[in-house]
Amino acid sequence: MAFLLAALEPPTNVARRVRELQESLYRRWGLVSPLALPPLIPLAFLDPGSSGIAEGGPGTLPEARQPASAERAVRLLGEDLRSALRGAAAPRAPRLRTAGLIVAGQTGAGPSAAALYWELAGEARPDAVRPELAALADLVCARARAGPGWPVLLPLPFPLHPGFFLALQESELDLRRVASELPPPQPLSFPGSALALVCVRPLHLEPLAAEESQGAVEQPPWWRALVWEELLNVPLKKPPRETPQESG
Repeated sequence: MAFLLAALEPPTNVARRVRELQESLYRRWGLVSPLALPPLIPLAFLDPGSSGIAEGGPGTLPEARQPASAERAVRLLGEDLRSALRGAAAPRAPRLRTAGLIVAGQTGAGPSAAALYWELAGEARPDAVRPELAALADLVCARARAGPGWPVLLPLPFPLHPGFFLALQESELDLRRVASELPPPQPLSFPGSALALVCVRPLHLEPLAAEESQGAVEQPPWWRALVWEELLNVPLKKPPRETPQESG
């Protein structure tokens, strides 16, 4: 499985706190998926198949099968996104605050059927974060469809929810139990920093000489053997300053 992940990147200090939380899930429960991706707020998944990125990097496919090189596809999409994120009508970085831990999807329904998130809410209004993040996701999908031919990847590699990705459903472990036993993380308030595009590719294991006669090697779940690379990072316009409320 290979995909492009469009995501909202937080400020560095917030990313550090999220990574600490992901690492605690690995240490305490042995979950590997928390370390599979960087500390991001997933927005949308795109199909990299037509760009050649998922086939081992630039130049690995014959030119006749490449409508555009990987570098050119990313450059065109980056130019479109940068243009769309400029001007008076461009969406601004949302002001966010962390809430509680929540599980999206169905636990016990198989690997990656559920995902654990550190949920987000709007800083001014709790319900404001969903339309703000949805607007950014819609912008990415619209530009991808209009440019280098990257359709939205369906089905999703894992469920989406407004928040920081923390872990996937692995084996028989109940993520809801994990969420209930994890110490509540300290609340954070912050503006979004940048729109990022990350390419996620699986590592295909080569069989040893002794195993070649026994058939194909069983590949581990995608989150246990992958590489990811940030292909694009577009800083967002600063959010509008909050108007001080007048005291009565």
